[in-house]
Parts: sequence; C-alpha cells; structure tokens
Amino acid sequence: MRACFSSSQVTIIFCGDPVNPRLLLLGICATSAFVSMWMHNTPAAVLMIPVATGILQRLPDKEAAHPDVTRFAKAVILGVIYSVAIGGMSTLTGTGVNLILVGIWESYYPEEKSITFSSWFLFGFPLALIIFFALCGILCFLYCPKGSEKALSAYLDRTHLERELELLGQLISLLI
Repeated sequence: MRACFSSSQVTIIFCGDPVNPRLLLLGICATSAFVSMWMHNTPAAVLMIPVATGILQRLPDKEAAHPDVTRFAKAVILGVIYSVAIGGMSTLTGTGVNLILVGIWESYYPEEKSITFSSWFLFGFPLALIIFFALCGILCFLYCPKGSEKALSAYLDRTHLERELELLGQLISLLI
C-alpha cells in the first residue's frame, strides 16, 4: 500500500467551502508537525515545503497580489518551518537533539529511571500542542486578517482543486 499526499489534497481537506485561510493554515501546520513527529526536522521540512509551495503557486505574484494574499503566503512558509520544529520536540525521533539528551541522561545518571519513547511523548506532546496552538493563533492574528477570504477565494477554489487532484491521480496511475 502506497501513501502519498499532494498540495491539492491538503488544500481540499482543510480549505473549507468557501475558502477559510485560517483553517487552511492550521491544516498545513498540523500536517507539518505530524510528519515531523516521526522523522527528523530537516527531512520533514524538505517534504512539506513543496506541499506549501504547491499551494502558493496558485496565488499571483507578489507585485500583482492583494496584501492579504501576500501575508497569507508568508504565514504558510513560516507555519511549515515552525511547525516542523514544534512537531520534532514531541517525540524522541523528531529531533536528533532529543536522542542526545537521552544519551547524556543515561551516562550521567545511570541509577535514575531511563527516558523512554513513551515517557518523552507524555512530556513532549502536551507541551508541543500548547506551543503549536500558540503558533497558529499568532500566525492567524498577524497574517490572516478577517476578510482575507475574499482575496484568496479566487485562487483557492475547491472545485478547481478537486479537478487538479483528479488529473494528478490519472497522471500517477499512468506513471506506474
């Protein structure tokens, strides 16, 4: 079984009908954080930036764009970058520094209880959730003002995205 997702799928799932930039931003950030929980931050960012740029390619150039569209584009890139870091802190495998800390803990305190994946997750995941929702709130407050739906709805139409996803599915099936 092969699992793959594209920018169109992320957009369709989280964009809402009509488009809701805050919900879309939350979806992109949540996807980035989730991917980063299970792999190192750098590859997770390398995996998610094309998804973000795939969404942003539908938007007009900076010079021709409405200021709300430009702010949304900044929020998407910042959201991916920060969400990857936040997701990485919630599990031991998310960031290499977490594993280094476990090694230092075991070498300096061998008589103490060791740090396991589950004990780290019970500490790191709730903390990461708090930081994640704070990030989303700050990004929405700074970069997704009310009324930005009008500026973005012309570029992120749900039916157009579904049509693109259908074409992508046909293309992938031809390649395989």
